[in-house]
Amino acid sequence: MKKIILIILLFALSTFLFADITAVIKEVSGKVEIMVPGGSWEKASEGMEISKGDSISTGFRSKAILTLGASQVIVKQLTRMELTELVEKEGTVRTGLNLRVGKIKAKVRTTAGLRQDFRLTSPVSTAAVRGTDFEYDGINLTVIEGTVEFANTLGQRRFVGAGAVSQILQSGVPQSSEEIKAILTNIDPSSLTIPQSVEVADILDFIDSFDIDDIDDIDDVIDEITDVDVTVTINWEG
Repeated sequence: MKKIILIILLFALSTFLFADITAVIKEVSGKVEIMVPGGSWEKASEGMEISKGDSISTGFRSKAILTLGASQVIVKQLTRMELTELVEKEGTVRTGLNLRVGKIKAKVRTTAGLRQDFRLTSPVSTAAVRGTDFEYDGINLTVIEGTVEFANTLGQRRFVGAGAVSQILQSGVPQSSEEIKAILTNIDPSSLTIPQSVEVADILDFIDSFDIDDIDDIDDVIDEITDVDVTVTINWEG
């Protein structure tokens, strides 16, 4: 009898210390699809729940807004992303998102008594958040509020504060706004090819340069993008 009571208490304690948080699609605009592990792409709808391992895909001029606990993620057009973790454990909300391609805007918020461990990864970088608003496409990081720890695959990192930008350049090391500006100032625009001078943020113009019309499947877009070595340009005010 004592053993049964002990098992029940341990189970209750583990449930208290380790609780799943639900991710929900708050808003859908255009073509948005969800795929569960081992499944196929299905049309997403408002109110749909997303679980660990699920992927989300947005098409042309499409977006989705997700709520992850107290936080919110805007998945912008031509984006594919996987939810790798969303759990509350020992007073910390752990969120993991794997951005394969595209761009997101996140508003990371917490509730009283809970810490946030919010991480976005891409093939070349990781953005670890400490309660902030930011935009991220795997290469470029723009911080609107708070601080983001921006690191490459080798663990080289930089803390980026509000109003600043950072980028993974050819060296693979996260650069500051000033370093990026200095590097780009020394580049001769006439030496760049058309694909190299494209702005990743304006991906529609890039795709239009291939004369591709009416693409319904983002895989077609990804194939074009991943075959080109793109250098990002950034404009500064003033």
